[in-house]
Amino acid sequence: MFDFLKRRSEPPPKAWETPRISFLGEQVGAAEDAFKSALSARFAADPRIRRAYLARVAYPKAGPQRAEQENRGRGGGADPVEVLLCLAAPEEAAIVTAVAEEIQKMFATSQHMDTLFLTDAYERELAEVAAPFYSAK
Repeated sequence: MFDFLKRRSEPPPKAWETPRISFLGEQVGAAEDAFKSALSARFAADPRIRRAYLARVAYPKAGPQRAEQENRGRGGGADPVEVLLCLAAPEEAAIVTAVAEEIQKMFATSQHMDTLFLTDAYERELAEVAAPFYSAK
């Protein structure tokens, strides 16, 4: 009877590649701090995750991540700056699922966040403009 009140199920995460990401800096704010705190508590129980960053990044203007339904404007042509969760961890779907659970707890169901599993080169580049919000002990 009240099916319209039920949360719509989110599509499963899908992998995609982009030719180049430019790291712009750390994403900061009250909502971001709460999100970082929730993730830090979760990551502390997972030895696979060594470091985590929440960064502003510039994506290319074209690619699978550029879609109108992802709040990027008509034709996906809006500003390509996004917030990206960057992890020094093995690339595993279970980690992405855990992150998605935290996003759904804190933000509207229409929100999404891309997750990047860092290569050594990407992490060196990112560390020049942002500090990790989580580091394993």
